[in-house]
Amino acid sequence: MMFSLILTVHNKDWLIGEVIRRIRKNTICNYELIVVLDGCTDDSEAIVLDSIDKDNTKVIYTPDVFETKANNAGLRIASGDYVIIIQDDMLINEYGWNLRMRKPFDAFDDVFAVTSRTAHNWEFNPNTKHLGMIENLNTCWSDICIHTNHSDRNNTPRNEFAIRRSVNRGPLVINHSDLQSLNYLDEEFSPQDMDDHDLMCRMHKKLEKVCGCYWIDYESRDDWGGTRVSGSPASWLLEANHKNMKIFYERHKDLIHLDYQNENRKLD
Repeated sequence: MMFSLILTVHNKDWLIGEVIRRIRKNTICNYELIVVLDGCTDDSEAIVLDSIDKDNTKVIYTPDVFETKANNAGLRIASGDYVIIIQDDMLINEYGWNLRMRKPFDAFDDVFAVTSRTAHNWEFNPNTKHLGMIENLNTCWSDICIHTNHSDRNNTPRNEFAIRRSVNRGPLVINHSDLQSLNYLDEEFSPQDMDDHDLMCRMHKKLEKVCGCYWIDYESRDDWGGTRVSGSPASWLLEANHKNMKIFYERHKDLIHLDYQNENRKLD
């Protein structure tokens, strides 16, 4: 059994060395680390090359394409049975975290993806002001759909796998062969946002499997990420959210208007 860890990096020289150190310290069993250096203009490349174990790490380069395409670049060369998307602002604190996140796959035969961040349902907002709007606003989030029934480490017992309609990436484990059958993330959602949720909806329709949250101990903060400006969403991210929410709703409104998926399964 092998894991492929996909770590995309953009200008994170002040943190990326510690991100990799924690990955190497706490990941166990057979794994490869695939680092995608995405248009870095700071010292990230030098720090990455100095921090990795060259025997089990691949380093590739993308020209500042951001998360959707950069993640796909790493995913497409992965050789593991499971792929794990890790963001460059995540410090993993738990020894053996990758085996813990594999537990739902081992316990149940209908699992497609497991997140340590949050799982939730999507609900259509009947009071939306943005449905049908041609303009992609850069001053607010789209209100076409809202996420509900959240499960995360703040409200879910550690021994429960919380199944919801969708999950957010980071750290996000996916069955690699299933992901290949869905042709990875849809790059129509580039540069980022909603691509992971589109993937989960395509999974439900084609594979009829489930996704959910089974959390580990990790540290991340909004102001560490590249999509935040002084802790607030960047304007380009808000604009991308409006563009992609329209695509997501039109593509998956049949699923969004169904009843919620809300099931917690206990694990030992």
